[in-house]
Amino acid sequence: MNELDNLKVVRDVYLAYRDRNFDALRNCLAEDVKWFAIGPPDVIPTAGTRYGRDQVEQYFVTLDDMEAIESFEPKEFILEGDKVVAMGDLERRVDSKGRVLQSPWVHVYTVRNGKITDFRSFYDTAAAVTALASGHSRSGRVETINSRRRAVM
Repeated sequence: MNELDNLKVVRDVYLAYRDRNFDALRNCLAEDVKWFAIGPPDVIPTAGTRYGRDQVEQYFVTLDDMEAIESFEPKEFILEGDKVVAMGDLERRVDSKGRVLQSPWVHVYTVRNGKITDFRSFYDTAAAVTALASGHSRSGRVETINSRRRAVM
């Protein structure tokens, strides 16, 4: 596959997540996919490494259970061989009072034979740990906002 085909696979994952279409999302993953999200798993339930489609699906179930995504937008993609790097911004509600954590993020995908074989997620975990532990960000980036759900690209 060429780099543009790999980009389409990655965009399909974002669209499937936006639509909560886990069958379509699973179809983008290799059976033995490795899925890594940075952070301390004892504080951030989605942190750590997962293996295989079932564990990745559980990652998304956990993600939906622990927070409400207000905005999650890929803004830039870098393509190099079998790698696709996506960069964007997120806003997520971390508690019932409507506090929102804002953070840039970077996702690194490896795509082989039309399937994602490896995923790595990086974002401001220090702010996330603080927000999840106390409802306040160390940098003051947690705020109450009136939000509307925005589409994932």
